[in-house]
Amino acid sequence: MRPRAAAAALSVACALGASLVGAPASAASKYNWDAIGVAFCQATLSGDMAAIRPLITDSLAQNIEAAAAAGNPAMPPSRVLFQTYVNVVPGCEVQTRNAALVEIRRSQPGGPAWSEYLVIVPEIDGGSRIDDVLFATRKSDTLRSRLAQYAGNG
Repeated sequence: MRPRAAAAALSVACALGASLVGAPASAASKYNWDAIGVAFCQATLSGDMAAIRPLITDSLAQNIEAAAAAGNPAMPPSRVLFQTYVNVVPGCEVQTRNAALVEIRRSQPGGPAWSEYLVIVPEIDGGSRIDDVLFATRKSDTLRSRLAQYAGNG
C-alpha cells in the first residue's frame, strides 16, 4: 500500500475507532424494529403472504405451510391470520417495545382496537425476523399455538 493511502486508511480507522469508543453504551443497546413492524403491517393489511415471507423465520413459515396443508376450514385467510380477531381493520400502528418485542396496534376508526406483539429473533445471517405473534386475548394465545391447532397438532 502506498504511504499516502496507508496514512489515509489509518486516519479513517482511528476516527472510526474514536467514534465507537466515545459512543455511550446505551446507543449500542437500543433496538428499533419499527421498520420490520411497518413492513409487517403493510403486508398483513394487504394479505400478501409473499411480502410476509421474508419477514418471518423459516420455522414459522414451515408452521404456516403445515397448517395450510392440513386444509382446516377454521384457518383464517392471510389478511387476518396474523391478528387476534378475524374482523378486518384498516389501522395498524407500530412501536418497538424492547429488544425482542414490537407492539402492533390494530384498530377501526372510532371502533375496536387491540395490541399484538411480534416476537423478534436474531437469525444466523445477521438479520432479525418475526418468530411468533403474541395475541391480545391471553398469554398462551400465540400464532404458533393457533397454527398447531389448524394443523391438527394442538
